[in-house]
Amino acid sequence: MSALLLTSFLMSAQLVGNPTVTYTIDEINTDGFKITFSPNEDCAGYAACQFDAGTAEQQFAMFGTWMGFSTLGDMVKAWGFNATAEQQMSWTGDTPGKDYEVYVQCWDVNGAYADMIIIPITTAKMGGEGLAEIEIEIGEFGGDEENGYYQWVTYTPNDQVNIFHDMIIEKSAYDTDEWGESGVTNYLKQDMPMTYGWDRIGVDNAQWSATPDTEYMACALGKNANDEWGPLALVEFKTPGLSGISDLTTSKPVFSIGASEVRALGMKAGSEVSLYDMSGHLVGKATVNNRGEASLSTSQLTPGVYIVTNGKTSHKFVK
Repeated sequence: MSALLLTSFLMSAQLVGNPTVTYTIDEINTDGFKITFSPNEDCAGYAACQFDAGTAEQQFAMFGTWMGFSTLGDMVKAWGFNATAEQQMSWTGDTPGKDYEVYVQCWDVNGAYADMIIIPITTAKMGGEGLAEIEIEIGEFGGDEENGYYQWVTYTPNDQVNIFHDMIIEKSAYDTDEWGESGVTNYLKQDMPMTYGWDRIGVDNAQWSATPDTEYMACALGKNANDEWGPLALVEFKTPGLSGISDLTTSKPVFSIGASEVRALGMKAGSEVSLYDMSGHLVGKATVNNRGEASLSTSQLTPGVYIVTNGKTSHKFVK
């Protein structure tokens, strides 16, 4: 008997019976879905966790050792819904017209894992079949030298848009051969399943890190329900010089991104500030003190895109 077959035999021998679940997909919406799971008599418990299609193994490779998971089943059990009886589970906050996978891990009375069940699901699309267009409005610029400066930009899709992507870029970079209209367009067309907040739905009030007295291009690109990309939306703007923002205060939330921590200022005392990774998992939380400040350590985080939010205002940054 080969080593591979022997290993497979030993793993199967550890199981008591054949723990598994059957399932029915009850509902699929533009922003989520519902599934009812029914375990058999050999199943002592099960867990179900949603991933962007094709990313579960990547996430396990990124977070497994760091978070103490020995197997992908451990990660599914820790991150997903857990149940022991028939139960309907709901997922929300998803992207319209996007491919997902629900990983279902069952175990027996001794806690031994059965083979993983993978359920592919595509959310319903929104928008129409017409031209997908985005309107861009440049908002307030604020902050200070100590805590960093920020620029608000509002991106508003028309009713034909399914999803869209947005960004700002310094005009000096935009004017290079590497970027320009074609480079920005190609960048915004990318699918980034591991990047939380990349796919935008509805109005996006974005707070970007920015530098005073600097020319920028705000850019957005959307696609309709037929996955047809619309025209690139561009708005050129210049942030004010220091003299133009001398009277600003931190009455609005400000997030300062450092090498090893994220600081939040101008917050309501007693409120919470949360830090999410690329897949939307909570990786940090802090309570705002009486001075309206909070800090979250990022020293243990792996490189990637993160979002810090107080529930009303969010800020994207790269570690």
